[in-house]
Amino acid sequence: MEIKRSLLLKRTTFVTLLLASALIVTAIAAVYYSLIMEPKVTVTPATVSFAQGADWPTESTLGANSTWVRLALKAYPNVTLVYDKPLNISNTDGSNSHKFRLRHVSITPADANQQVSNFTFIRFVIKNTAGVSQASFNYTTSGDTWTTPSTTSYLTLPANTQWAVYVETKATAYATTNIVAQIQIAIDVQE
Repeated sequence: MEIKRSLLLKRTTFVTLLLASALIVTAIAAVYYSLIMEPKVTVTPATVSFAQGADWPTESTLGANSTWVRLALKAYPNVTLVYDKPLNISNTDGSNSHKFRLRHVSITPADANQQVSNFTFIRFVIKNTAGVSQASFNYTTSGDTWTTPSTTSYLTLPANTQWAVYVETKATAYATTNIVAQIQIAIDVQE
């Protein structure tokens, strides 16, 4: 009886070790699984970019890669100042049209003590090569608060074409000089 018990204990121990080994092998096999991704990212020029327009303000700055611009615009008290073509949006792709839209990012006075109420409006209009308005993007004031524009619909800029950004500004009749509004507008491009 003692021998049967000893054999049964050995078999049970052996089966337990066998099952434990199988579990360890399964667990170890699951650890050694991986995927490899090797992206290659190349800096290329943007196909839709900015270009100086015929009415380019002299103190404006166009970035070296033409994907950002700082326009130096003025607003006169009680007079609408028109910039006919200070800036162009250019599609340098010779064979494909691309879509873009204007999206408001921010507008602030340069100094917290300067009042928004010095401005009446700042208006941006996108015009095609025929001079026809494609979208309007208007900033207006209501007391000391800016009313910001909604994001425009996507516009289709044909291949190898430039569209003008037309700008109008106006300050109130009682505006204080040297008040600055800083605007950031995103041009979202669909490649």
